Amino acid sequence: MNARSKASAMMMSDVLSPAYVLHSRKYQDTSLIVELLTRDEGRISAVVRGARSKRGRQAGVWQPFMPLLVSSFGRGELRTVKHAEFLQTAFYLTGDNLLLGLYVNELLVRVLSKFESVPGVFVEYQALINELATISGVSGGLLSEGFTVAEPVPRYRNQAALRLFELQLLTELGYGITFTTEAGGGAAVVSGRHYRFVPDEGFYPLTPDGDASTTTYLGEHLLAIEARQFDVDAVDRSAKYIIRLAFAGLLGGKPLNARALFKPIAYGVKATTAENNL
Repeated sequence: MNARSKASAMMMSDVLSPAYVLHSRKYQDTSLIVELLTRDEGRISAVVRGARSKRGRQAGVWQPFMPLLVSSFGRGELRTVKHAEFLQTAFYLTGDNLLLGLYVNELLVRVLSKFESVPGVFVEYQALINELATISGVSGGLLSEGFTVAEPVPRYRNQAALRLFELQLLTELGYGITFTTEAGGGAAVVSGRHYRFVPDEGFYPLTPDGDASTTTYLGEHLLAIEARQFDVDAVDRSAKYIIRLAFAGLLGGKPLNARALFKPIAYGVKATTAENNL
């Protein structure tokens, strides 16, 4: 953590900052520890005193995707929530979109440093959750009384929203991927040619004597990813593997726990759509 982040972590603030709950877990007898994505300070961890007490009655609202305004105080890595104002509505995700949302929440907890402002990530997260909630059948992405049945959804709408967010997150973290030029020399990526991807470097053209076992990507697929066109299975599949490789280093080689949610082994059924999208 840099000096600026340490100073921020020590501040006590009465200012309410827009935030979303990423995760919550039990703490001591009556409290919670919540992971929050805030607009002004990025990711913070904070204790919510008495949230699980009979008088508190707040445990149920400190759930993933909950939008709120929050202030906190304290020194070090763990703060204490001073005040929170919950909006009258909550983002409502169902089915595969709920699983995709949980995956994104864990990804943010794992890759974002604490107390580092990432307003671009906050905006992109808000857009993604709104999109996933709309796909779940709630117009505008917010749960309210009398919401209607889900609208017909284009097949690739949720995976396109996920890819856009993942690529933008990499960019915001300083690991953006260039899909139009080769690594090293900077020659243009061209259709019909195969390329291999090296994280933190980019794409290298496959040479005639290259390793045949190396995973490669077609130039036209890379150009389609750059244009954010994910409505072709092969293009989305290439984007998925490239993004997974790019995040692997940031995750320290440790898998995301959320991926276990996509393993339907106990049910003896095929993989869910969400599992195929990740």
